[in-house]
Formats: sequence, C-alpha cells, structure tokens
Amino acid sequence: MTHESRRVGRFEITAIVDADMPDEPIEDAFPAIPAADLRAAKASFPGLYTDDDRWRLRIRAWVVRHDGGLLLLDTGIGDAASPTQEWASQTGALTDELEQLDIAVDDIATVVISHVHDDHIGGLLTDGRVPLCPNARYVVQRADVEWQRAAATSGPFAASVWRLLGTIEDAGAMNAIDGDHALSPGLSLRHLPGHTPGHQILAVEDAGARMVLSADTWNHPLQLANPDWPSGPDDDHAAAAAARRALLADLEGHPGTIVAPTHFAESFGEVRNVGDSWAWAAA
Repeated sequence: MTHESRRVGRFEITAIVDADMPDEPIEDAFPAIPAADLRAAKASFPGLYTDDDRWRLRIRAWVVRHDGGLLLLDTGIGDAASPTQEWASQTGALTDELEQLDIAVDDIATVVISHVHDDHIGGLLTDGRVPLCPNARYVVQRADVEWQRAAATSGPFAASVWRLLGTIEDAGAMNAIDGDHALSPGLSLRHLPGHTPGHQILAVEDAGARMVLSADTWNHPLQLANPDWPSGPDDDHAAAAAARRALLADLEGHPGTIVAPTHFAESFGEVRNVGDSWAWAAA
C-alpha cells in the first residue's frame, strides 16, 4: 500500500492506505444519489470508480506525530480474523505500513475511533485478539459504543463487530466521551453524528495552519455540492446531512483548511467555495 504525509505546524499527519479494493456497484454504495449524476461524476472523479463502475474503496488510517507522542485515527479492516473478512477482498495493511514508518504499536499513546463501522475498527485487535496498541487509550464517542452494544444482539456479524469494542472495554483501555473533546493543545475532536450516532472528526491546528480529518462526513465528492445526498451506510440521513452542512460552514470560516477524508481517491485536498456551491480540490 502507500502512505503520504503533510505538516500542520508542529504536527505531522500521515495517511495510510490500509486497503484499496473494488467494492459494490457505485449505485448500490450511494443508492440515494441519482444514478445519472453518479455515472457522470466518473469523468471528474475517475479514481473512485473501477472500470466496471464499482466503488473503488480506499480505506485509510491516520498517524499524527506530535510533541506529546503518537496518535492513530482508526484501524482499518484488520487481519484474517476480523469480521470485515465477510465482505472484504483483502486484509488490512496497517501493521505493515506502521512498520515501514518505523512506528511501534507499543509507542502509540492514543487511538481515536472516528466511528464504529467495521472498516474503521476492524484492526482494533491483533492476531492474539488483544488490543493492537497495548499502551494506548482508545477514544470513542459513548453514543457509538452503546449503539454497537445494542446492535450486537441482531446477529452473528454484529456480535463479532461488538467483540472488537468489547475487548477494548474489558481491557480497561476505552475512554468513552460525550460530544466535542479536546485531546491536547492543537488536537480536538468534534462530534458530527449521523453517519453513526457517535461519528466524530479530528481537527489539527498549529502555527496558523489547520487540517480536518473528516472521516465519513463525505464519502463521494458529489456530497459537497449536495449535502442532502446520503451515503448508503448513513444511520440517520437527516443528521448526516446536518453534519455535512455544519462542517461546510466550519470550513467556510477557516479558509485554507486541509481536508483529509477516509474514502476519497486522494488523501488530502481542500473543500472550496465555488459560487453558491462547494467542490473538492485534490492536493
């Protein structure tokens, strides 16, 4: 896989491509977006499509290096024992990529979980089914923990996803938070529910520069100009649309902010105001 880095003042943010694979047909991934618009968008965003018009799904995790240590945002799809292997065509590359970056999992102090979909928490545990980062605190919104706990009774797959979180909880490593949360100077979490009840993003700010790791606020650039168009996995379409609008308003107030989405073709870019609309500009 690959990794790519950007600096925000004293922070270094590295995007790790944990997986890059064909997923479901693009129209199934975004069933509420008009099919004609999805097909037309392939010309502008070819990196999101396979030749046969499936969603080319990139799944990223993020490392933030700073004076206070190492932070990891999300853990990708995980290994062969992860519940993601019920649908994923490959295992995650996160641990190999961390090794290439000379990052020891023992040295990661904080793991932030943007939300509890399995492609973001599939790598929470190692082959030995213990926390991937044994010395880290795992920061997750309480709303997502309770949502996933309740879902565990709905079937074997949901139960296996809950076991990932439950193991972290049982290990005493979980830091369940409620709402916006400051991690340290320059690093803050913002609760943007809708995609899941506890969906959150990470803002990095220093020396007049700013980056927002936007998680799954948008999964297709079409949603920038059309924030009411949901992603297929959005739990609450109205709340997810409100979250997209809230982040757009935030970016309007902070021009020049680097945006780092989990699933776009590019790791970094900007969301730019174009007339009365918004558009993606890859870095």
